[in-house]
Amino acid sequence: MKAILSPAIAALLLAPGMGVAQSAAEINPACPANATKPVAPGTNQSPNYVAENPNAPQSPYPDFGFMVTPAEYFGCWSDQPIFRLKTDFPEAVPKELPPFMEMDFQTDTHAYLMAVRDYALAGNTPDWDPFANSQANWYHIPWLHTSTSAYPPNGGTEGFRGLIKEAPVSPGQLGSGQMGQDGNYSVYAITLINEQGGYTMGQMWKDPNAPNPEATDRRYGGGFPVGTVFAKLLFTDAPKGVDHLPFLENPLSWLAYITPSFWTASTRAVQQVNLLQMDIAVRDDRAGETGWILGTFAYNGQLGNENKFENLVPVGLMWGNDPDNRTNKTTPFPPVKTEVNPDLKETIITDSPDLPPQHLGWNGRLNGPADLNTTSCLSCHINAQYPAVTGLVPAGAVPDGGPMPPAAGGSDEWMLWFQNVAAGTSTNDAAYSTDFSFQVAIALTNFFEARDAAEQGMRAAEFGVQPISIQRGFND
Repeated sequence: MKAILSPAIAALLLAPGMGVAQSAAEINPACPANATKPVAPGTNQSPNYVAENPNAPQSPYPDFGFMVTPAEYFGCWSDQPIFRLKTDFPEAVPKELPPFMEMDFQTDTHAYLMAVRDYALAGNTPDWDPFANSQANWYHIPWLHTSTSAYPPNGGTEGFRGLIKEAPVSPGQLGSGQMGQDGNYSVYAITLINEQGGYTMGQMWKDPNAPNPEATDRRYGGGFPVGTVFAKLLFTDAPKGVDHLPFLENPLSWLAYITPSFWTASTRAVQQVNLLQMDIAVRDDRAGETGWILGTFAYNGQLGNENKFENLVPVGLMWGNDPDNRTNKTTPFPPVKTEVNPDLKETIITDSPDLPPQHLGWNGRLNGPADLNTTSCLSCHINAQYPAVTGLVPAGAVPDGGPMPPAAGGSDEWMLWFQNVAAGTSTNDAAYSTDFSFQVAIALTNFFEARDAAEQGMRAAEFGVQPISIQRGFND
């Protein structure tokens, strides 16, 4: 359900040059300053409120985990959408592949990335709402609505846009004008998967009360089929106060029910978040050993495109970890120049003149502005598994951003995170592969922890391996 944005709020969110996050009271003066106290139903209710997709199929899973009360929603925020989970997964693998899969991603990288970006945006914008897409079928991953584990603190999806709390933002990570705030800024994200990926999710969640982890593990005939596309939008609550980031001027902004800081906030409030990054993952056998092509885009509002999603500039793509390259080098925070490493054979950085300065990953491997400078897109995603028995990042990768590279960088132990692993293969035989998807791994973790809590008991099989927290970052 959704309503047309009220003129006052629309003018505020779309004002050119606006890049500083607003408090709830500034966004909507009729609401309580902390945006958490219920108000009388009907107070300041938008006259344009309409139910959207009333006949759309209902998901058997909770839609979100954190939201203002219904009274406050109708009193203050009824011109905002209500997130609904789309999980009517297809029962057969689509025969038609995405058209960009005929392109050579290595020789025409920029054009390939733009084609994947536009494929993901088509019909899903401006609200990233697959229910409203009349051009193609896209889906959500269930069971991200709440996190019963310790990380991230107060984690899970919020109720306006379905944004899941993901990671902290270190001081200077995004640029010299971003010094940060107490408890750190945050990154929130929302992922869509196309029909090929939706088929595998349907196999995993055929029984909503008993998901099958074998669906993404090749040892059991599982894994995402060729043509699968994951498309993820990443938002941040930066900048605030005196902080200033030129590429987040003219922002693409949403309102979301988030924690005011990443580490220290125990409550949530309605605040502005700004589009920072877009990540894509494409299952493609042309990628060789890994079978996946990962790409990322950075937002640059200074481009001034009328469709603000077109301000997403390709950073690059990677299809392997360059496991023979052990040079221990990082770009410190804040980044002042995108330093391309020409020695890498499985990463291509576009180095577009429209690209804001990027810190990239370890020794120039692909990473986005929201990511660590000590890792790479693939170094993290090869360890997507359930239960999580291998760390997301190697020891010493956090804290990141310092003037010196990690002490262990390039060691045999470090390089375990920079190997090339085949699609659907777990880096630990004791765990199921979730085929490079950490959100699928988190969803399974959330489900089985919630089942244990509901049953007031545990199962012996859960003690076969020792799980660790899926964590990226530490509270300074």
